[in-house]
Amino acid sequence: MRWLVVPALFVLLAVPAPAAVPDPLLRAATARDRVAYSGEQLLATWDARGAHVAWVHVQHDPATGTRLVYRVDAEANRRRVVWHLPQRTVEYELRTRSGRWYRADQPEVSAQTQLSWLLQNYEVATSPSQALGRPALRLRILPRHPGRPRADLRVDAGTGVVLRSERVSPDGRTRELVAFVNFNPRPVGWMRSWRLPADLTLRQEPSPQPATVQQITERLGRRPPDLQLPPGFFPLTGYLLEPASPTVRRLYSDGLSSLVLSLRPALSAAPPAGSRRLDRARGPAWLHSMGMRHALYWASQGWSFTLAGDLSPEVLLQVADTTGVQPPPSPLDGVLQWLRRLLGADADAWSSSLRLRRVAGRWLQETPSPREE
Repeated sequence: MRWLVVPALFVLLAVPAPAAVPDPLLRAATARDRVAYSGEQLLATWDARGAHVAWVHVQHDPATGTRLVYRVDAEANRRRVVWHLPQRTVEYELRTRSGRWYRADQPEVSAQTQLSWLLQNYEVATSPSQALGRPALRLRILPRHPGRPRADLRVDAGTGVVLRSERVSPDGRTRELVAFVNFNPRPVGWMRSWRLPADLTLRQEPSPQPATVQQITERLGRRPPDLQLPPGFFPLTGYLLEPASPTVRRLYSDGLSSLVLSLRPALSAAPPAGSRRLDRARGPAWLHSMGMRHALYWASQGWSFTLAGDLSPEVLLQVADTTGVQPPPSPLDGVLQWLRRLLGADADAWSSSLRLRRVAGRWLQETPSPREE
């Protein structure tokens, strides 16, 4: 799962906007397609563990793309370069010249639809302001539903570029700030001659492929479960099937907040180290937090779920509870899972679970215990 450090509202502000939205929001939404610029940004997150700060040098040209150079915690010798190009994203370490490239997931809904979700789920208020000594408009974006972050933007009056963006978690304990410390408008086309360095060593990350429910069922042996989304959330993409693993992903949005769902056939969840166990009515779930992002892990209906987003843990837990949380697998379930792995991913093997259960049950009954030997 890719959790890139990018300016707030990156998806929203990178796509054209409909004329029906308020003019300041329209200008902010179209700025990346109209305006070229460079500058330096401060990226900061405050949470229970303290402050986390990074600097990024930004170079953007709508004719070319966006080049970001990150310097984390003032470590001058450790810099990461991220190029957002029209067809792919390239990341590499500046010192080692090695990294990766991958194709970004493209939304399957129109920009007009995405902005209609924003106005449906959030209130947008504007007022005059200033940023970096430049006239600006302040946009305050407040959620209509509990458990979602609020945003406060300063939009440059001349270009429409967001010069300052602050997001606050639903409980107010975590804040994310993306702010230009200097900002220089450039002529469109100023980066046309720029090229990726020729000495890079890049590995290609396999890109997930769009898949229908029928294709997923045929490959993984079971139909993907229905997710009970929070109100106002809609799919940004269809199902995306990972080529190298039995994992299915799907992206959702309410216009500002995002959710990423990952599924794989399994009898138990797979939370990372450091996750916190939360016992629900019918089984356990695990929560892992990083800044304003939370990831919830649980198992149900023969699937292992991972749901990540910038919503409160309570909202994620509501999704898990309404979708279903199952208890940990029994020893017999573990034997069945081993037999399925032994037989492979053949659909007939997945559909014969009852026969496997009977065989495994007889095997357990006939195997003597240590005391009987």
